[in-house]
Amino acid sequence: MAPTIIDVSKRAKVSKSTVSRYITHKGYVSDSTREAIERAIRELGYRPNETARGLQSSRSNIIGGVVTNLTSSYYSQLVSGIQQACRLAGKGLLLGSGFGYPEEEERATLDMVDRSCDGLLLNLEFPLSAAARDVIEKSGIPVILVGSNEGAIAAGSVTLDNMGGAKEAMRVLLQAGHRRIVHLAGIEAHRDTHARIAGIASALAELGLSLADIAIEYDSFTEEHGYNSVKRLIAQKVDFTALFAGDDEIAAGAIAALKESGRAVPEDVSVVGFDDSFYARHLAPALTTVRLPIATVGELAVEMLLKVIEGATRRSSDIVVPAELIIRNSVTKAKRS
Repeated sequence: MAPTIIDVSKRAKVSKSTVSRYITHKGYVSDSTREAIERAIRELGYRPNETARGLQSSRSNIIGGVVTNLTSSYYSQLVSGIQQACRLAGKGLLLGSGFGYPEEEERATLDMVDRSCDGLLLNLEFPLSAAARDVIEKSGIPVILVGSNEGAIAAGSVTLDNMGGAKEAMRVLLQAGHRRIVHLAGIEAHRDTHARIAGIASALAELGLSLADIAIEYDSFTEEHGYNSVKRLIAQKVDFTALFAGDDEIAAGAIAALKESGRAVPEDVSVVGFDDSFYARHLAPALTTVRLPIATVGELAVEMLLKVIEGATRRSSDIVVPAELIIRNSVTKAKRS
């Protein structure tokens, strides 16, 4: 039989009401009493009934999260950060995905509202409709945006410096003397793609160049995009000495296609990626790329949301997490301009 709150009170030698105050965080509990209760809980293996706790505190102790994609390595790091922070805070976590489609993102978000989550973490590719925003506002559930700061309903946001990271990556190629550059971008409509293109444009502008001076190919953030695009560019006899991939999966596909075509990396074509994923460290050669601390973003977003839930603040400052350029072995000086 599972231990009860009465068993905990007997083991800790305190009243049932004192244990209840500790569990629900309502009312004063001295340090010595708290230690006795925590010791009793550990020894007995007691697990509080979350439903009962929620009824007593008018909270569910559940955080709702909607993430663009639950299957990719990039977003799995985000989810890992969110899960870790929720676990440390003693909060449950419900996750859903909109798969990058506006209708599905809205459906997943409103589903979290219907489940009476204490707060929402939204990693969305598209703005919510006015009707969906109205539902959230009337519910009173606080929202933190992850990866975007475009939302009047949000109490704060945590974003990554995609633009700054892309600018630094492009500078690496330009400073190595490369001018015949191909950028294999992700989906054109995606927010991150826009930010990275803006960073590339900024780096080019420093040398009096523009996006018109490079080739840009849009498609999905996949290895297939990198492989197929490079094969097509080579077949079309497009001349390039450097390639900037929109993420490391694209870079992996591109490098495979270059090698199949008899081109060496970096001797014939320098390659830069983005994300610093598993691919980057294990490709041959190891990939120069931009590291995004995506798990940290998840942790910071949970911390920000909990402060709002607990009433410590109504509106948090937006946080921009910097990217970091990781230099490895996939870039060398251009042999020709």
